[in-house]
Formats: sequence, structure tokens, C-alpha cells
Amino acid sequence: MKQSITRAFFCTFISASACGNAQTWKPEKNIEIIIGLSAGSSQDRTGRSLQKVWQETKTISVPVNVVNRPSGGGQIALTALSQHPGDGHYLYVSSPTFLTGYITGLGKFQFTDFTPLALLGKQYLAVATRPESAVKTGRDLLERLKRDPYTYSMGINGAGGTLNIVAGLLVRAAGGDPKKARIIAFTGAELMTAGIGGHVDAIVTVASNILPHVESGKLNMLAVTAPKRLGGALAPVPTFKEQGVDLVLQNWAALFSAKGLSAQQIAYWDGLLASTVNAPAWKAFVESNQWEPEYLNSAAFRTYLVAEDKRLRAALADLGLARQ
Repeated sequence: MKQSITRAFFCTFISASACGNAQTWKPEKNIEIIIGLSAGSSQDRTGRSLQKVWQETKTISVPVNVVNRPSGGGQIALTALSQHPGDGHYLYVSSPTFLTGYITGLGKFQFTDFTPLALLGKQYLAVATRPESAVKTGRDLLERLKRDPYTYSMGINGAGGTLNIVAGLLVRAAGGDPKKARIIAFTGAELMTAGIGGHVDAIVTVASNILPHVESGKLNMLAVTAPKRLGGALAPVPTFKEQGVDLVLQNWAALFSAKGLSAQQIAYWDGLLASTVNAPAWKAFVESNQWEPEYLNSAAFRTYLVAEDKRLRAALADLGLARQ
């Protein structure tokens, strides 16, 4: 009590900023951005874009490293993050697969096991086939699945995630049982290789991941999961709704840190990320990847996650995929 009274008395005779600075936190060693997928994946590009913005703007005075820890559905990466409780130097780029992994029983971690830092933006998903495939539109896909929903193979990243939900809903719309469908999970860039190489009949992933391969003539994009057509290079791609399938779903990109961060550490990342999402280089990344820009700070993102967990849990339970 005596110490707190003394400090309060002292603070009345010095600037408020000087007193406040005694309670601030900033990085003192290398920042590590952990990616649960391989190089070239959407999460990898997000992490490397953050690294680039922070290096170019010099908003972080310590080195920023991106570390890929693929396989295990993100569990290897999350295990690495869990080993640094209370340490704000470790970040994890996440998608809804973080939540769905636990719901489907494929992962041991919940979002409450870590510190949510920010929602960074949202993306729509798409389905693509090779140009020589007879399935060239969303309607073609539905008709093909109606004939036999259990032999047509669809590749995804991360079993049980939003990509799995899209594939499952398409099978359901065709009258099939999603649990019996040939939905094959790959890791990171392996999915695109499988789609281009014809190892699966179709792939489901973030629309911007497919776009370069559409432009090079290696893939054909059937439809996007948006409520209306997207802009830019994706403007020619019809929505599923246009083609008679009521399928609207978004992926999101977010940032977590280890459990038990202090209020000062969270305040630091809130301030830094609020400025990051307004940096020209970050805005260019968002635009080029057809994101919907949406930023939520730590407190708002935590509230968002509670509602998102309920929504995804309901969707996966409806498909018979929920285990928790």
C-alpha cells in the first residue's frame, strides 16, 4: 500500500506520459510468425506480408522471422506456440481451421488456449477444375454430384475447416451424405499441385489462390462462395447463388499469440496492428488477394470468436462432422 501511494504521489509531479511509459511493453527479441501450412499457402503469404510491412515501415525495431511448421492440421504450429506462455514475441497466423480442428476432433487446442490479437480480413472461397474437365460450371458440378456423389473427388486444405464445409454442402445440395464423400485433405501448396495434376477432380480453396492458375490456363474456376460477384480479376467468375446453389461462406485471416499475454503486451499489438492495416503495402496485399478488409482488435476479435465458434459448430454438426 505504501509503495502504491508513493508512486501515485510521485506521478502527480511528473508528466502523465512518463508514468504511463513505465507500464508499456515492446519487443526486446526477434518476433517469430508461426505458419501452420507450407510456403505458398494463403496463411504463409499473410505472414510474409506482415513481415514485409513491418520491415519496410520500421515499426518494429527487432528482426521479424516467418517460420513454417506444416502438417498435423496446424497442430504442430500450435504446439510450438503453446510452449511460450506470456511471451508476446510469438505470433500465429490463423484461419477458421483453428476453430474447426477442435470441433471435429482433429485438434487438441481451442481458441481459448491462446490470446486472440486481431482479425485481419476475410476472403471468399471457390471451386476449380482442370480446363479439360467436363465440369465447367457450378451447375455442372451439382449435376455430376447428383449422378454419384461418392466417386467425384474434391481436394481441400485442412480437414474439417471451411473448405471442408463448402465441399460437404455441395454434396448435401446434390442429395448425398457428406460423410461418405471423397473429400481429400492436403497440406499447403500440395492442394494446388493435386488440382493442376489431376490427382483430384476438383479443388476447394481461397479464390485468390486459384486466380494465377486460371490466368495461366491451368485451372478453370467454377464459382465463388460470395453473395454477389467479386470485383477486379474475379469479376467474370459467377457465384454459386447465380447457379442455383445457396452457398455463401467466408474464410478469415487472423493473428493469435501465446496464452497469458499481459494487458501491456496486448495494448502494444493493438496499436501496431491498427496502424499496420492502414499501411499502403498492406492495403495493396489485401486488394491483390481479393480480401474484404475488416480489422478487429484483440477484445473485439475475442467476442467475434465466441459467435464464430457457435456458427461453425452448428454447420459442422449439420454435416455430421462435429465431434466436440
